[in-house]
Amino acid sequence: MNTLFVNNLFNLFSNADSGASQRSMRFIRALALVGHVDVVSFVNDTISNMPNVDVLYSKQIDKAVIDNSGKKKLLRLFQASNPYAIYPPQPEKEKVLDDIIATHSYDIIVVRYIHFACDCGLLKYSDKLIVDIDDDPKQVMLMSISNLGTIKNKLYHRLYANTIDRVSRNIISSVRGAFYSTPGMNYSNAHFLPNISIFQSPLETPIFENQIPTILMVGWFRYFPNINGLSHFIKNIFPLIKKAIPNVELNVVGNMDDEDLHQLCMNTKGVNIKGFVEDLKEQYQKCHCVVVPLYQGTGTSVKLVEAMSLARTVVSTPIGIRGLNPAFVPNQDFYLAENDDEFANHVIYLLTHPIENIKMANSALAKIEKYYSEKMFNQTIASLLKK
Repeated sequence: MNTLFVNNLFNLFSNADSGASQRSMRFIRALALVGHVDVVSFVNDTISNMPNVDVLYSKQIDKAVIDNSGKKKLLRLFQASNPYAIYPPQPEKEKVLDDIIATHSYDIIVVRYIHFACDCGLLKYSDKLIVDIDDDPKQVMLMSISNLGTIKNKLYHRLYANTIDRVSRNIISSVRGAFYSTPGMNYSNAHFLPNISIFQSPLETPIFENQIPTILMVGWFRYFPNINGLSHFIKNIFPLIKKAIPNVELNVVGNMDDEDLHQLCMNTKGVNIKGFVEDLKEQYQKCHCVVVPLYQGTGTSVKLVEAMSLARTVVSTPIGIRGLNPAFVPNQDFYLAENDDEFANHVIYLLTHPIENIKMANSALAKIEKYYSEKMFNQTIASLLKK
């Protein structure tokens, strides 16, 4: 089986530094187990370092600019039957793909995200096209409403989110198949494919005796839910923890471009900016618990799954556990915090009760191995490819 994978947004082989880019890499690995994979990347990427995978094209081409004039915005509310009115194709990308597809024999074409399927002009290949929806497009649109100023803008975005939902359903019903990462999306012709960790074997038990109590937060700090979450944690929760455990430290791992957040971290005693690290497991090995202070977002938090897969305890907000399999039980597999005081108290407990900490980590790990394994991920993709 020959497959074409179209990448629009992430560095893949050279620097997969976010949960979303890691999902892309996991997808490519699963496809390569079934047959040969060619990659077309509209991002400056490196040469493939994976067997059975070749990069045919790699050049930065930004997505199409959407006309946001008042008239065009209003018209888009009523064009759910025309996906290209919502997500205009980009001729340069479309030509690259048309030329490559015309000279190769592909059984399957895979692209992540509905809007990129349109952006690349791929709907004409619907009989071969598989779209990884990932997060619910409607919920992604609704997520931005709280950041809008006027009631008029909020109303427009709510109506537009409904149009996005109708467009998404029309596209999904017309293609060969689709995957999504958030349970309960209920799209026909789509299959649940949860985010899984890149790590498939746990770390050694953390050492507590004579060690600095260490909290870890890992994220892509170019994504505003992560930026807002870390900022809130440092301002409102970390001081409560430091009051109980004065020598506690917070290690922050992941690319960070936001100047305000960077300054906040630099000015807060006990917060260490690690940035992008080559050996992420080393940072997990040093920590005693992982925090997921998210207050907006969609899909499954891959960092929560990642921490559990490495046998590290997690404290999370309700948004942080979105999409988590219901088999995971609060206070048994992780701690769920409804407010800042709860969050701080849960972290303090885990840092000061090693036996209970390790017991919780092992409970979560057993369920990760059952519900979020690489084998399950690969089999789910292969089952759709072979239909």
